[in-house]
Amino acid sequence: MKEINEEFHQGDKLSIALDQSDVLEELARCFDEEDAVIRELASRAIIKVAGTEKGRYILVDEEIVPRIKDLFNDEVVQIRANAYLAMIQVAEFTYGVDSIINFNIIPVLIEKLIGEKEHNILILILQLLKILNEGELAPMVI
Repeated sequence: MKEINEEFHQGDKLSIALDQSDVLEELARCFDEEDAVIRELASRAIIKVAGTEKGRYILVDEEIVPRIKDLFNDEVVQIRANAYLAMIQVAEFTYGVDSIINFNIIPVLIEKLIGEKEHNILILILQLLKILNEGELAPMVI
């Protein structure tokens, strides 16, 4: 996982990794690991993936976005923060916003907004909700 995170800092290596469909599935599988370090590294790598247009499309099309949402419940603050940062990256384009809305993540965000105790996480939730509120499908949900 450390090597993947190091390689994902290089755009060409990230692009090659995205061409291999099983890489993102493996990263998403790591979200379920007991080891917090592995989960944190996987969530950090997903932020890098979500920072590219190609990565955002893959995260949506292969339905990895709902699996990122599951990290909102992680007991480790940094992993939760990484999940919200990845969602914010996905929401950087209309297709991502509409997909997040279609994956029914807004009600989860509202629930997390009420229950979250960490101030930096609350700010990330509000930022994501603001972005999602501007989506084409938002009026139908909110």
